[in-house]
Amino acid sequence: MIKIFIFGITGKMGKSILNYLKLNKNFILLGGVSKKNFFKLFKNKYNFIFLSMYKNSIFLDFSNYILIKKILFLSQKFSIPLIIGTTGLDSLILNFIFYISKKIPILLSYNMSIGLNILNLIFININFYLKIYNFQSFIIDIHHDQKIDSPSGTSLILFSKIKNFNKQIFSARIKSVIGNHIVYLISNEEIIKIEHIVLNRVIFIIGIFFSILWLLNKNNGLYSMYDIYFKC
Repeated sequence: MIKIFIFGITGKMGKSILNYLKLNKNFILLGGVSKKNFFKLFKNKYNFIFLSMYKNSIFLDFSNYILIKKILFLSQKFSIPLIIGTTGLDSLILNFIFYISKKIPILLSYNMSIGLNILNLIFININFYLKIYNFQSFIIDIHHDQKIDSPSGTSLILFSKIKNFNKQIFSARIKSVIGNHIVYLISNEEIIKIEHIVLNRVIFIIGIFFSILWLLNKNNGLYSMYDIYFKC
């Protein structure tokens, strides 16, 4: 039985994870907190929970970037592997995550879908040609209107994988769109359009629980979905 604690339990991803846990008896939820009741974490009740997670356990973080330092502190203190799906992290936080990953296994990913990570792999392999044939790149990032960060973490990942200098991101927040990313590669003579659309959050849940099983067997270090999907 794998024990789970969720940071951001009342958010969209937190609720989706809860729905999956109800259907799978191989995992047990020991607790969770939202941004609003995060302060309760430092009460004795939660210390007891974390002490019981000394093996075969994992933290899932889909909360808010302002909480990540405290979550990393707890993960290190109780030696609990951590999966981070929270977006909006700046370079200082990313450096701190890397530092803590020397002491515990951490998986950091802004998008755990198979399709988006295949898309990342495509760009890694075509960058040379985008440069020599002078393609300009535009990323359009569309999400639901409750999403806080703009541009999204996913679009920033795509942005980082495309290495040509002429690239921009345009973001829009529209009603209930789960996630839609469109990449335009434009030269003077032609346009290539690549689009990734999330139809159901189930694809994220598949990635999350696959990641849990994978991370539990790993040494200390910072990992990505590339390590899971493509390093066989």
